[in-house]
Amino acid sequence: MDQITVHHFNQWDDFEQKVLVEGVLVFPELEAVLRQYLLSQPREVMEFKECIIKEEEGIRNVEVAFHDHRSDYYIRLWGQKSMKDDSVLEMVVDAVDLRTKEEIYKRQLV
Repeated sequence: MDQITVHHFNQWDDFEQKVLVEGVLVFPELEAVLRQYLLSQPREVMEFKECIIKEEEGIRNVEVAFHDHRSDYYIRLWGQKSMKDDSVLEMVVDAVDLRTKEEIYKRQLV
């Protein structure tokens, strides 16, 4: 049985230091999208909520969530990567309306 590794960040400073500076994410494709789109927004607009990184049986699952104050949507960027062959299995960005709890937008990136 493989060991399960879990990282959970819900404070911006911890996320910034561990994920963006120290490289705990180990998912450059997802990090590129994260930096290009979500982190390029002002923090007053796109507020970091949490990041969960879980690795089990050679599959890394990552979910990063933000609150978009312009639209009042919960924005998630999530994906799966095989650590055995370094291939991206899935990468998705979606948005949920916080008032109605409906998924408003979903885009498959990989």
